[in-house]
Amino acid sequence: MERLFETKYGYFSADGNEYVIKRYDTPKPWVNVISNGDYGLVISQTGGGFSWLTHSEFNRVNRWHQDLIQDNWGKYLYVKNNETGEVWSPTFMPVKTPLDFYECRYGFGYTVFTSEYKGIRIEMTVFVPLNDTLEVWNVRFINNSGQKVSLSLFTYFEWCLGSSADFHREFHKTFIETAFNADGNYMHGTKRLWEIPLGDRGHWNIDYQYHGFFGVNKKVASYESEKENFIGNYGDLIHPAALYGTELKQQTGSWNDPIACLKNELVIDAGQEDTVIYHLGLVKELSEIEGKMKKYSTPADVDSALKAVKQMWNGMLSTLEIETPDSSMNLLVNKWLRYQAIAGRLWGRTAYYQQSGAFGFRDQLQDSLVWLPIDPKRTEDQLKLHAAHQFEEGTVLHWWHPISETGLPTKMVDDLLWLPFILSMYIKETGNLSFVDTKIEYYDNKDLKESLYDHSLRAINVVFSRLSSRGIPLIGAGDWNDGLSAVGLEMRGESVWMAEFFYYVLTEFAEIANQKGDKSTEARLLSGAEKIKAAFNKYAWDGEYYYRGTKDNGEKFGSAENTQGRIFLNPQTWSVMSDIAPLNKQELALQAVEKYLLKKNGTLLLQPAYSVPDKYIGYLSRYAPGKRENGGVYMHAATWSIWAFAKLKQSETAYKVFEGISPILNGMDPDLWSAEPYVTPGNIDGPDSPNYGRAGWTWYTGSASWYQKVIVDWILGVRAVDGGLLIDPAIPAEWDGFKIKRLYRGCSFEIEVVNPDHVSGGVASIQVDGKEYDGNVIKPVTKSRVTVKVTLGNKN
Repeated sequence: MERLFETKYGYFSADGNEYVIKRYDTPKPWVNVISNGDYGLVISQTGGGFSWLTHSEFNRVNRWHQDLIQDNWGKYLYVKNNETGEVWSPTFMPVKTPLDFYECRYGFGYTVFTSEYKGIRIEMTVFVPLNDTLEVWNVRFINNSGQKVSLSLFTYFEWCLGSSADFHREFHKTFIETAFNADGNYMHGTKRLWEIPLGDRGHWNIDYQYHGFFGVNKKVASYESEKENFIGNYGDLIHPAALYGTELKQQTGSWNDPIACLKNELVIDAGQEDTVIYHLGLVKELSEIEGKMKKYSTPADVDSALKAVKQMWNGMLSTLEIETPDSSMNLLVNKWLRYQAIAGRLWGRTAYYQQSGAFGFRDQLQDSLVWLPIDPKRTEDQLKLHAAHQFEEGTVLHWWHPISETGLPTKMVDDLLWLPFILSMYIKETGNLSFVDTKIEYYDNKDLKESLYDHSLRAINVVFSRLSSRGIPLIGAGDWNDGLSAVGLEMRGESVWMAEFFYYVLTEFAEIANQKGDKSTEARLLSGAEKIKAAFNKYAWDGEYYYRGTKDNGEKFGSAENTQGRIFLNPQTWSVMSDIAPLNKQELALQAVEKYLLKKNGTLLLQPAYSVPDKYIGYLSRYAPGKRENGGVYMHAATWSIWAFAKLKQSETAYKVFEGISPILNGMDPDLWSAEPYVTPGNIDGPDSPNYGRAGWTWYTGSASWYQKVIVDWILGVRAVDGGLLIDPAIPAEWDGFKIKRLYRGCSFEIEVVNPDHVSGGVASIQVDGKEYDGNVIKPVTKSRVTVKVTLGNKN
């Protein structure tokens, strides 16, 4: 079986559907985020991680604390050979007994650990069934030792049941109560307090609304819910007392430091096997538990449920497929970027480096772009959800928590504009203009329901009211870059990037007004856009590139006048993306990007890094130099530079950025890269860091959806526009061509691009279903399948 992009730590399977980790000592924990849209879990290659329902922070099943060095919080299985006394774990942690064989396979919606120790092979599959509120651990034991074995199995994790912020354990544990059901072979627990802002009688004064349960499909020999009884006083998870002679006391109730330990006994003849199936989840009523466990109580039940998970993911990922000469690009676009965006960002909203559980107004709206070539109705759902968290005046919550529906109103100035931005992209994709008339309530006025069109105009009107005396939008408490948290707190500082972004939104939304026949609104938006453009072109140029903005006191930042943070990426790229700048200035801006910001790992967010904190910039300047937004590659912004370079037909540079930020290509030097090679990181350390080239903050990043989009839309050049599907590649000239299958308005477009003259762009001819086609915008069709052949070169 072919192994793709193999390193000493792992490789992609030949079909790209799995990443196989060969050894447990990866440079940092490498994780999988598994979710069905409601219940989810994060699991590392050593068994670390946590589970949740609906909200990873408000409704956490088990305790977990962030430690990317030790990775010693998780849900574990101990195996003890009763004849020899040897103890090990199939995930390596927490016992750390060296295994004779170890492998961890991450797939879409599941994880499989395969290990062997002294002839006992264990295959442990962890997954979340569709449309259910539990996870399944299917643990298959195969006795290859040549003799009968007697094994004792012990599970271990610590109950959380509610808010993840239970570091004050002596307080939080006093509300948890556990019990054991001998007939059903499961432990269950609940909490007499839910530590979230709900209720009508003061702070933290409501019951937890769920019951956690942990059960097994075999008769439980013993159990324990008191941590001290399992570990032993001053004990640890490596050598817990319960594995070394101390009997479990079967203690449950309301007075413990609650854990979930189930003990099972197995006797397996030589050459035979046995399977143990564990179930962990949350239910509203205790009466639901046994029915849920029964659904997944046999290996056949488990196989059927896991097959359904795989089919669901395969179906979602099959609507967009590319075949290019770059197999790393194929893996990312066809498989892993969309899986990351959906499982990690839209459904889980959590990972190892950052745990949120909340919806960010700008964040998940942008992530929902991933649905457009899969199922645009899911983008509709995201737009409606976010519109319902807008205030009547037009401002929005920066983020909000599901379950409590509480959130943070801020003076972040860009959040609200992502609603019309994503709505415009949705209309290009679907042509479904009637959707903008969908009526949605406001967060602070449930009685007022207005169309998404009106919601968007209210957002736009707010930004019109937030212009400086020079006509440049104010930066407020931040403008996409949250780290610029102190630049404009007095609402006097300006944002040059915001002028570009606002101009783009105005011109795009004016087209929606035009399609609706709302001529007065179209004229108003275009007039406003022209005024923004005039102010931008009068004030924003810094001599060699565009400066970033001004502080409340009028001082420029991101300017050649500064000693720190002299140039920022976004004003340069968005001057191109938005078309607000004249072409010659666009070209000069990207020349500056190449000169100052384009490094070995793509485009830095700014340079040079802030080495001295600036309290009038904000926390961005307080990161260590070269880390994250302070002079590192911030992946989200770096993806936009691909759009900009490709738009100006600087194809080789666009591709250079693609390669520079690729987790697969960077991951070929795994000890430097450090992070997972199959998902994007949030950031890569820049040249001011001693760890230049190291990645971090993986999974929970808005870069996954954008990276996929700019590759398909701007490098391969197949993108939805108002008139249809545009074919306008900007590829490396050495490519012979590529193929792409893309769902567009219910039709699967199967496109083959050939490049006989080895050019980077330019369409010489197009054939649609074998017939010559005039132009490079293919109009929507009513067919279910269309074949397209594109020849690149100069048109005769």
